[in-house]
Amino acid sequence: MTSETTLRYDSPATAWTDALPLGNGRIGTMVFGGVARERLQVNDDTCWSGAPRARSAPDGPAALAAARDALDRDDVREAERQVQRLQGGFVQAYQPLVDLWLDQPDATADGYSRWLRLDEAVAGQSWSGGTQEAFVSRPAGVLVVHRTWSAGPGALDVRITSEHPLDGAAGEHGRWSATLRLPSDAPPDYVAGTRLARDPRPGTSLTAAVALEVRTDGVVTAGPDGPRLRDATWVTLVLASATDYVDATTPPHGDAYLLRATAAASVAAAAAREVSSLRDEHVADHARLFDRVTLDLGTSDTAGTPTDQRLAGPPDPGLAALAFHYGRYLMIAGSRPGTLPLTLQGIWNEAVRPPWSSNYTININTQMNYWPVLSANLAECHEPLVRWMGELAVAGSRTATELYGLRGWTAHHNSDAWAFAEPVGDGASDPAWSFWPLGGAWLARHLVDQHDFTGEALSARDRAVLVGAARFVLDWLVELPDGSLGTRPATSPENSFIAPDGAPAALSTSTTADLAIVRDLLENVLRLDGTDAEEITSALARLPGERVTADGRLAEWRDDVPEAEPEHRHQSHLFRVHPGTSVDPDQEPALARAALATLDARGPESTGWSLAWRLNLRARLRDAAGAQAMVDAFLRPVDEHAHGGGVYRNLFCAHPPFQIDGNFGLTAGVVELLLQSHRTVDGVRELQLLPTLPPAWPSGSVRGLRARGGVTVDLTWDEGVLVAARLVADRDVPVLLRAGGTTERVHLRAGEAWSLTR
Repeated sequence: MTSETTLRYDSPATAWTDALPLGNGRIGTMVFGGVARERLQVNDDTCWSGAPRARSAPDGPAALAAARDALDRDDVREAERQVQRLQGGFVQAYQPLVDLWLDQPDATADGYSRWLRLDEAVAGQSWSGGTQEAFVSRPAGVLVVHRTWSAGPGALDVRITSEHPLDGAAGEHGRWSATLRLPSDAPPDYVAGTRLARDPRPGTSLTAAVALEVRTDGVVTAGPDGPRLRDATWVTLVLASATDYVDATTPPHGDAYLLRATAAASVAAAAAREVSSLRDEHVADHARLFDRVTLDLGTSDTAGTPTDQRLAGPPDPGLAALAFHYGRYLMIAGSRPGTLPLTLQGIWNEAVRPPWSSNYTININTQMNYWPVLSANLAECHEPLVRWMGELAVAGSRTATELYGLRGWTAHHNSDAWAFAEPVGDGASDPAWSFWPLGGAWLARHLVDQHDFTGEALSARDRAVLVGAARFVLDWLVELPDGSLGTRPATSPENSFIAPDGAPAALSTSTTADLAIVRDLLENVLRLDGTDAEEITSALARLPGERVTADGRLAEWRDDVPEAEPEHRHQSHLFRVHPGTSVDPDQEPALARAALATLDARGPESTGWSLAWRLNLRARLRDAAGAQAMVDAFLRPVDEHAHGGGVYRNLFCAHPPFQIDGNFGLTAGVVELLLQSHRTVDGVRELQLLPTLPPAWPSGSVRGLRARGGVTVDLTWDEGVLVAARLVADRDVPVLLRAGGTTERVHLRAGEAWSLTR
């Protein structure tokens, strides 16, 4: 691999957002790279506050009817009060596990450098007196840290600390283990007057165990917080974790002895092997996924420059390629079959009350996490989201029945490891971010994409999830006075307008986002399944389409109302542009022009993840210059105290604070600039090659992208023109290849390469 897959720095991390992330889907680790004092902050993806809970539904149908009646009377404040009766509390929070500290007081950091090799998933550092490498092995299920020093035998103290009380910490002969009890409740940090709760009763919270083993050529003794080394020249540390999380509905068993034994067995098996063997196995496992895709955007004069210095410099195509690969790397490190889905912070979080609980925010952010997973050739990493959706659908079916008296299943803005599906809030929370029953309908889009990209039939479970989401929206629709169908109450996620009383309000009737998501879901269920075909066909015929305002924008609200925040970070009303597939300059040219005008009116600045969202939208609208501006804005440096979007020194997306969805959105957007396959013409899939090539990327190549229909695509271009393409299909399939104003129909044969050279 080239240097464009390596992050480089010439000093240790001073802030958490300077540290370098490692992960195997379950164990996440932030490596700070210190010499005299090193910190490795460790997460386990199953460490959440809380436990499964019984939910008591209010009189939802009555509150819903009262809210609809209030909106009929244009009494938005009464509608808000009625909707707030539906609120069911708050989701739980993703939790940190432990910190691993290495104290070597005599070490100095002369000649220091550190790096993260994305192609190997190894974080390293070197200094005049030694070296260190760290990785988190998927096959072995452990964190491995290997440190050497060349100034002669020395001392090293190893400590383990936690934000949670450590119980039963014990160690001997280089082995150490402990258990910890996670909070029974961790309210969001934005809810004033609340605090962590720790309920000692069984079944109220999760228990975690950590085990550590030390291998060294020195002498190991037991210290108060962990092992101590003397007369050593090298050390290998192996750490494993275990929790009693099973799934969203199974109460934790709390058997600390079993958990400690499980973690200790993983550590012992790994520690018995040579570190080189563990490393080789880990790199091979990672490379099996990472090496599927390469991207070359041209040679850069700054390729060997520290990454933070490159961020401070002029726009750099090589840096864009590095950020693209970084998103792929984070997906492999953070989402593997059998794990939980990526949170707002992926699997990396140091706070017990993290921003927005580090939860699953399903009005865009969780979905954006997985936008690149299929197009960037990492389909296996989609499994955690799809599997968790099945659990959410079970919980959401209870919510649909008990809260609304409707069929199917629903979920709202936020969820967690326990599949929270109700509206969040304390009974007085703003409906703008608490009431929106179409989270499940948006998530269902991922099942559609899974089918379209892989060509594989939906499983029985996934079909049930898809159909269940459709049945809920069919029941949610109401007949409006003009005979059309609509949604009421409706919101446009997290946005608001100015009500007649002069204050912001969020509740309305038939927002554009609602109708776009409903239409997309129903059309795809009709295409892929056929269940309830007559009912769906009838509903689709009565759904209004998008509306263009007098100033040429795509309307967000049913009526022309004053905007409370014209440059708002959400643009959910452009859903059918992306991630939907129905609005682009070919299929709906008038709506595409209005969507582009909407983006222009939103302005050039926003949060980091919103910039990535807008990149995908501009890519679909074939606005190459606008897309380039989004890439450049996304890759501007910010620090932990910043107020504008960009990236931190370690390339984590800054909302601010850190949100990982922007990293994945950037990767997905780069793919959309180079390859699009969302359109069909007379039932044949169209592959658009280099549809929105940015002007700053005149020459380059990409290998291994995936198009819908199960096609792997390699492209080479020069001076902005496609010069070569290679396509390999998983199965026999006809496609339309569109590039440079020409279209060619090609019948691809399963497993046979088809090439184009110009």
